[in-house]
Amino acid sequence: EMLVAITILAILMAVAVLAIPNHDDRYWRDNLDQLVRSLNMAQEESALSGTIMLAQIDAQGWRFVPVTGAPVSAPNAMISMGGLGSNPPSAQQSILGASGLMPDVYRSKAWYKPVVIEPVQLTLGSETIMQALQIPLAQERRRALLMRATNGRFSWANGVAQ
Repeated sequence: EMLVAITILAILMAVAVLAIPNHDDRYWRDNLDQLVRSLNMAQEESALSGTIMLAQIDAQGWRFVPVTGAPVSAPNAMISMGGLGSNPPSAQQSILGASGLMPDVYRSKAWYKPVVIEPVQLTLGSETIMQALQIPLAQERRRALLMRATNGRFSWANGVAQ
């Protein structure tokens, strides 16, 4: 009888473990959704206001930096990978709203867990994008592909192997 009770308890424990949701996967998808929403909003706002904005994405997270004094005709296809330069953005370079406060969507964000990505800097503005862009991302066993279409819209696809 004791052996039967232990077997039933083991089966119940196995089912319970399988029923526990994987929060890491949810946080991974949430981070990717936040990144895509922020990039799309920055792209739209840059196009409407004529202000060029840099989006920097690396293993720690992503951030936005306005480019002051840059002409609107600067090439929007300006993408640099493999390093973000020696001067990280300062707090004074943050994007400020009319109230002097930075909109939440442009605040620096950190990944829930570190991500494997070649650092990339995207220039967002009102120019025509000539070539689609795909940036692979990885986190533990999860893979994704950040994509930018020729219309300037960002999206991501899950499960893409690097």
